Amino acid sequence: MKLRKLLQLGIACLSLATMVACSDSSASGGGTLLSTLKNGGTVTIGTSSDAPLSYVDSSSGQLMGVLPDMISEFVKREGASGKVKLQPATMPFDSLIPSLQSGRIDIVGDAMYATDARKKIIDFTNTTFYNPEGLVVPKGNPNNLHKLSDLCGHSAGSYQGTTYIDVINQTSAKCAKPITLKSYPKIEDVMADISAGRLDAGVIDASLTAYAVKQNPNLGIELVSDYQPPSKSSDGCAFGVTKDNAGFINEWNKVYAQMTADGTVAKILQKWGLTPTDYFLTP
Repeated sequence: MKLRKLLQLGIACLSLATMVACSDSSASGGGTLLSTLKNGGTVTIGTSSDAPLSYVDSSSGQLMGVLPDMISEFVKREGASGKVKLQPATMPFDSLIPSLQSGRIDIVGDAMYATDARKKIIDFTNTTFYNPEGLVVPKGNPNNLHKLSDLCGHSAGSYQGTTYIDVINQTSAKCAKPITLKSYPKIEDVMADISAGRLDAGVIDASLTAYAVKQNPNLGIELVSDYQPPSKSSDGCAFGVTKDNAGFINEWNKVYAQMTADGTVAKILQKWGLTPTDYFLTP
């Protein structure tokens, strides 16, 4: 579905069951997201459907993963278990913020960095976890790529809407022979081109790649084990909401701090294979 169509659907608030977010979104007067999460109703969560962080199970159609589990735990602690429906809306990563602004979704539930540029147009909770990028290459690393500067003169790609595109462009600007940049709609497309030999390397989520390789060792790709992210402290992911949801953000931050302190967040990460948990919880 094209972005233009998504925006038209969100703005029009068509009376379809899948568009409940339009009548219950924060754009309708502020505070409704927190009210729904505390008292019951439908919350539409935007995701690019990448396991294990946030994805739609193909057999059940249910939203699953690390981030949905965090939201479900929040709902439980607010005393609203069984009264809140978490409804997924899948889309390319670069459609998440426009869909939030248009009212198609109520919350960005994906591995999104809370960058200064994004904070100008939407608000974020405190960091939920750190998700540094990984350098992904064909199995065996035939081009001997170990750091970003090694990408000079090679092709490298990532998926649209991520800060990883900026990382590649910034690296390329310092190269004597620039990087051939390729951008893709989804992370799976990046992996597929690396596996097929059409792309020398990808700069993508380390956690998603590790999970994909674990699920399918025959993908023909690997994470460069000695790759060092430039700055892990800037790789903090958070939930994104519209700018009239201060009540939700304050309540979430308070409850999430409790979830972290009592070990619940670590258990969620362990459940989905993100270990050692300290790596994903500390900058």
